[in-house]
Amino acid sequence: MAVGTYALTSLDNLKAWIGVSVATYDAVLEQSIDRSTSIVESYCDRRFMSRTFREWVEPKGSDTLTVSHRPIVSVNTVSFGSAQAMSISSDTSTTDVLATMGVDEDGLRLHKVASDGTTTTASLAFSTYATTSALVTQINSSVSGWTASLIANAYARTLYRFAGRGVLNASGIIDYADDNGSDYRVDYDAGETHLSHDVPFNSFKPSRFPRGFHPVFVEYEAGYATAPADLEQATIEIAADLYRDRLSDRTLASESLGDYNYSQTSVADLLADRVGKLDAYREIR
Repeated sequence: MAVGTYALTSLDNLKAWIGVSVATYDAVLEQSIDRSTSIVESYCDRRFMSRTFREWVEPKGSDTLTVSHRPIVSVNTVSFGSAQAMSISSDTSTTDVLATMGVDEDGLRLHKVASDGTTTTASLAFSTYATTSALVTQINSSVSGWTASLIANAYARTLYRFAGRGVLNASGIIDYADDNGSDYRVDYDAGETHLSHDVPFNSFKPSRFPRGFHPVFVEYEAGYATAPADLEQATIEIAADLYRDRLSDRTLASESLGDYNYSQTSVADLLADRVGKLDAYREIR
């Protein structure tokens, strides 16, 4: 195996820190790195290494929105507004007792319950069907019991999220965030996107993001190409604690033999000390 794609340190760096040169324990050390990375990210409520994120954000009518991860590397789209993308209906409405559709983070979900109680679910992943045109084509050619019609070919990930919408007796319309033509300023370090005000008074371009329930879709890349040294060091120390603790007697807090006394610090206390060094990176929401 190998450490995870977004691990905050490497196997070589951890081995150098704990003084291990042989490959005997590589699998355990790699697991320790992945778990320490998870501990650090959970404590800080952030994902640190650079990757693509997609979020529906609620700026509450402000002209600035803040995404969940930083520093921003690049922004692919900031989309809002609403337009119709496609319609979906059930081909077997007379023999079904339930037909619903929904859109989640990963794709489109079509669910049916037939009159005899048979349940079928079709899930179409956005990673495979990246446009509404591709979704419609797949539904009509390969998803039994459903019909789809294209209204506008759109980026599938900009479809608004919803769940359990009934389409047994009528077609259901799916909307997408269609406006991505406005001007923005980006604070890359702070993870903020600002909607510019320098537009003519009579322009149709907005000067505020819309209100509502998560009305703005943002796709962006954020994170570090290389983990900051102090962040990596904390991860290494936590991974080393996890590795060493695997063989310790957790029921033993202290022992003595004559004048010799030994007290063992629990791994929980060690971890608390390590993560306390990460406060500068911790996200406060």
